[in-house]
Amino acid sequence: MMGAGESWREPDRRFVVSGPASPRDLRDLMGRPFFGLGKTPRVIPIEYETRYAGVSVSAPGGAGIATIWDADVLIWLTGQIVDALNHGLWVSRHVRFTPWRLFRDLGWATGANEYRRLHGALGRLAVTTVATSIRHGADWRNKPFTWISGLRVTQDEGVALTLPDWLMEAACDRSRVLTLDPAYFRLGGGLERWLYRLARRHAGRQKDGWRFDLADLHARSGSLTRRRDFAAKIRAITLARTVPGYTFRVISGGKLGVLCAAPTSQSTEAVDNDVKPVVGPAAHNIIGPLAESSSDRWRKSAQPFVFEDEIDLLTYITYIITYYVGDFGLFALHSATPVRREKEAREAVADRRAGVP
Repeated sequence: MMGAGESWREPDRRFVVSGPASPRDLRDLMGRPFFGLGKTPRVIPIEYETRYAGVSVSAPGGAGIATIWDADVLIWLTGQIVDALNHGLWVSRHVRFTPWRLFRDLGWATGANEYRRLHGALGRLAVTTVATSIRHGADWRNKPFTWISGLRVTQDEGVALTLPDWLMEAACDRSRVLTLDPAYFRLGGGLERWLYRLARRHAGRQKDGWRFDLADLHARSGSLTRRRDFAAKIRAITLARTVPGYTFRVISGGKLGVLCAAPTSQSTEAVDNDVKPVVGPAAHNIIGPLAESSSDRWRKSAQPFVFEDEIDLLTYITYIITYYVGDFGLFALHSATPVRREKEAREAVADRRAGVP
């Protein structure tokens, strides 16, 4: 008998949203350029490719690529799917919901502007074409999909749409899903939103946080701004302290600096991710766990970020690991499928203990 987690594969089922649910995001979407970061829809295609991950996003004509605000609809739908599975209910890639339910859960108003906003978001999600190597293998460019299809909006039945298999497979695997702080939806900047999702994915609730090379982040974000302008915007965000749940600072290192992220309140529960090195896609890039050392401590001062004169030992070691091992760090040399499954199970349990039903 087919379980709830596989129920979405039934072709004739329809999932009707009927109640509130916590917003949840897919790990695969957090930290790579799947959406435009500007409020004005982007028409220039996004192309991102490293040794271990590739993302290609485009939209026909002048329609514009789906924005990170449009992604709120996908986050909300993912939350609904996970909540249904947590209650043992069957789900489907064919979804129906009323706009009022989405407005209420995401904190939108209920006026004409919000309906226009939803129509615009649904339209861009329907025409944005995505191809990715994540879970699609070497011939990933031959497996494009759109964020939604079969879109119908009526006054009587509300919104009906179909989600892609790629999204459903991840949403129904709870080790690939993370809850979001509701304050995320109140962030007004696209880069701020992207930084929150990045920090939530990598730093999670780990007391030691995580660190990111700014040059690598520029590529990962898909930003059209120059790298130095991008780095300046990141530093401005660290000053503003607007990203919920995390503090940021910039230290010297790499070509543009290194961004350090740490949770503002540290959970006593198990963390979302085991602290294992996961380093950047090029030899000079850093992305890895941030551990305090005698040469690089978090400074408990009023300054949101600090510039250090010399690179610390951990950063140096991270460079070496990146050069000789690559994106997945030393752990990738010894990992096997049972180990990965055990890790994913621990992450799912940790997330539930931290508040997921």
